[in-house]
Amino acid sequence: MNVALQELGAGSNVGFQKGTRQLLGSRTQLELVLAGASLLLAALLLGCLVALGVQYHRDPSHSTCLTEACIRVAGKILESLDRGVSPCEDFYQFSCGGWIRRNPLPDGRSRWNTFNSLWDQNQAILKHLLENTTFNSSSEAEQKTQRFYLSCLQVERIEELGAQPLRDLIEKIGGWNITGPWDQDNFMEVLKAVAGTYRATPFFTVYISADSKSSNSNVIQVDQSGLFLPSRDYYLNRTANEKVLTAYLDYMEELGMLLGGRPTSTREQMQQVLELEIQLANITVPQDQRRDEEKIYHKMSISELQALAPSMDWLEFLSFLLSPLELSDSEPVVVYGMDYLQQVSELINRTEPSILNNYLIWNLVQKTTSSLDRRFESAQEKLLETLYGTKKSCVPRWQTCISNTDDALGFALGSLFVKATFDRQSKEIAEGMISEIRTAFEEALGQLVWMDEKTRQAAKEKADAIYDMIGFPDFILEPKELDDVYDGYEISEDSFFQNMLNLYNFSAKVMADQLRKSPSRDQWSMTPQTVNAYYLPTKNEIVFPAGILQAPFYARNHPKALNFGGIGVVMGHELTHAFDDQGREYDKEGNLRPWWQNESLAAFRNHTACMEEQYNQYQVNGERLNGRQTLGENIADNGGLKAAYNVSGLTSPPAAEACWPGVKGAGWVGAGLDGLVAHCSVPRLTKHG
Repeated sequence: MNVALQELGAGSNVGFQKGTRQLLGSRTQLELVLAGASLLLAALLLGCLVALGVQYHRDPSHSTCLTEACIRVAGKILESLDRGVSPCEDFYQFSCGGWIRRNPLPDGRSRWNTFNSLWDQNQAILKHLLENTTFNSSSEAEQKTQRFYLSCLQVERIEELGAQPLRDLIEKIGGWNITGPWDQDNFMEVLKAVAGTYRATPFFTVYISADSKSSNSNVIQVDQSGLFLPSRDYYLNRTANEKVLTAYLDYMEELGMLLGGRPTSTREQMQQVLELEIQLANITVPQDQRRDEEKIYHKMSISELQALAPSMDWLEFLSFLLSPLELSDSEPVVVYGMDYLQQVSELINRTEPSILNNYLIWNLVQKTTSSLDRRFESAQEKLLETLYGTKKSCVPRWQTCISNTDDALGFALGSLFVKATFDRQSKEIAEGMISEIRTAFEEALGQLVWMDEKTRQAAKEKADAIYDMIGFPDFILEPKELDDVYDGYEISEDSFFQNMLNLYNFSAKVMADQLRKSPSRDQWSMTPQTVNAYYLPTKNEIVFPAGILQAPFYARNHPKALNFGGIGVVMGHELTHAFDDQGREYDKEGNLRPWWQNESLAAFRNHTACMEEQYNQYQVNGERLNGRQTLGENIADNGGLKAAYNVSGLTSPPAAEACWPGVKGAGWVGAGLDGLVAHCSVPRLTKHG
């Protein structure tokens, strides 16, 4: 969604199992998308703010709110404006120009907005809790968070160990052709270790999640993967991205040399790995062509998967990955992208074993180097600077360690965070807000002239059935239940690298444990401290962690309109995801099935095609948006804003709604501006620095 901030590191959070495909609303923080959302908000707010603002400012029935909260928020709004710009010409600059001037891009960041700022605030709270010398907890899981965090901070110990921990691991697996002798007949063994034990994702990714067509059961799922650079476009447009590809190859060579690579051959062999990744990029299906899940969902048995992609023994691999479970050839598997897997199998068959070995170990190297000494971090910084114009070294070590702890023990860390910060009454207030937004959304459904009654009724039933989870899962406040989640995860006090290896192995076991269990609505796919929210179609649920239920998005002492202009828009956004171009494919039970009447579906597609074309016209820094790729987010932005607008009384403001000091218009006008300010962003530097 529009407020995505913290990307969960490698999906390693324990206590849940998710597929990266199925969370709607947790989009990455790409500035092109954020800028497009801001343009949308600007366009929608412009009419109500400019056309109606002066009228209500002159209405004597609207007094001025002079509470501390109103004065503080009004000051923030006024500081964010650029009143030297006409809102009719550039509403985004009018609303955010002042904010951008006052918030220069911090060192080490490729982007900066309110969500980043709030996550920094949450991290500071967690730092204080974990570094407290009087830290004392009856929960073993909470104690593990401190041990893990402190092991990450032991920079001297990490520097002392240097590259040796990874060198030892590579030797244990069978060696690496780049650094020395290697076992030439062990492709399957290396694949099992790299992708199974240590959870890297060469060629493809395997995870356990709810079956989209039978949401009351979990199933093995296989999807495309295997690229290191953030987009396949970097590999395919080699002329335009020559600078990035050269920097990536330099990075590959430097890491190979740090691990003992031979000066005469390391670059040449890494060039072969890069060429293999380019071939993978060529067969990788672009995300904007994967939005219709009905078309890419393929359920088959392991034996059928073996026939589709015979270059490896799938039963052997999956049995190892999901040990100690016993699998047979008839075990069902959901494959997303049959053509991709078939072509990957052919690619493996025609690639030299030495290149396959180098590629597999390179995936392991990528997975683990962040746990090694400063030389590896320095090598990565050069690549990141080329990609984003930012230096990771500017980020304090403690912040990196907080993020790592969140990845490893996120719900135990969440227990500390919730007990220290979260107002339990906020949960009840948030539930009431969602109820009002749901009502406004259903009223809007009744006004859609293009939707037939049968589809409308089914849509209303789905909206009624959406399950909302607020703040945190209850189990994190029960020490025994929390300890059980992390039972078996061993943490060394003096080896951060070993702690990460233990995490990968432990998370693999947690994943295996999910297969024979039914999906539970009590499982969360985000930790409580995360500044984010999401909609999960297979559970038909919306989730709002405690991390985002804070100012400036929400506060108990804020007027109602302000909360609806902040977190209310987020709530409406997530609810609308249930009916975007992907969410609408799922019924009220979370099953992927056709439930729309043909006439209404055709009308829906016509409307979304119009929106897709609208966003295709936007350009940011000379780069045109991909309206198809961002379609779900754009639909949710529109629907969320409209639902919150209707609830907070923007269409007919109550006479008692007070004005904000210094802000023209009633309180709902200030709420609208405040909601837009929350989406102001300092744009990152050019793509290649």
